[in-house]
Amino acid sequence: MSLGWRKARPGKVIPRANARSESGQDRRRGVAAGGYWSRLGRGLIISLRVIATVTVLVGGCSGLFVLAREIGPLTREWFLVRSVSVNGLHHVTRKEVIGRLALKPDTALYSINPTWLADRVKTHPWIKDATVVLKPLHEIHIDIVEREPAVVVRTVAENLLTDADGVLLAHLGSSDDPTLPMLSGVDGRRLAQGKAEDRRPVQVGAALARMVAQTTGGRPDINVGNLNNLVVVVQGVTFQFSESSMDQQWSRFLKMRPVLRDVAFDGEGARANEIDLRFADRVIVRGRG
Repeated sequence: MSLGWRKARPGKVIPRANARSESGQDRRRGVAAGGYWSRLGRGLIISLRVIATVTVLVGGCSGLFVLAREIGPLTREWFLVRSVSVNGLHHVTRKEVIGRLALKPDTALYSINPTWLADRVKTHPWIKDATVVLKPLHEIHIDIVEREPAVVVRTVAENLLTDADGVLLAHLGSSDDPTLPMLSGVDGRRLAQGKAEDRRPVQVGAALARMVAQTTGGRPDINVGNLNNLVVVVQGVTFQFSESSMDQQWSRFLKMRPVLRDVAFDGEGARANEIDLRFADRVIVRGRG
């Protein structure tokens, strides 16, 4: 009888169900992760291309200026300001505008802030607005909107020229401009300070003069010392207005004018009349001749 040991045959190893599942999940996760990073990479590349394209299109000359500034003195000569063009000048001279810019001879175009230059130009009393545009590679272009003279303000010391906003444009001394309405009752020294409250009477007077002159002709002479009793003398007729509703008061007069036969804008003092329009729904006429 033999007592030899028989070697056992190795059994077949059967993987567990959960092991197969984990292996499959790992593979799927790997694929998914790879796809994610691939899509992310493609997205970043596309985004960078879009950003680069937009930068080139939007940057334009600005990008060129920035590049030149970064490079420094080597390219400064390429962008030196060599010409300044100005449009819209009538009362202001080109020399006055150039002087307000205060540019140094070696100023490079890319070192200029257009808004700052426009603000410098607008410090001129006759300039209401200014737009500055930089044109490659050597030009500054300026569009000017000037203020228009509207009234002559008669003060104790001198006559002053202002626009319809009450901005002081010039000191006339004893000179006059008979083509413009005349205002009185204004403190010239306070008007020169440019405060809004001191310009208000001139603004009211200019608006009233424009309204009256369109109908009567002649040169209105208006005392704006009291805005509740504005006194207008034009063509021999005296009107009284209150500032709160000047347009309504004037419209009321125009409706009644056909029946006011004694009112004649002919400049003859003997036929002059006083017309009070300050009261609602009525026109008071006081004859003086």
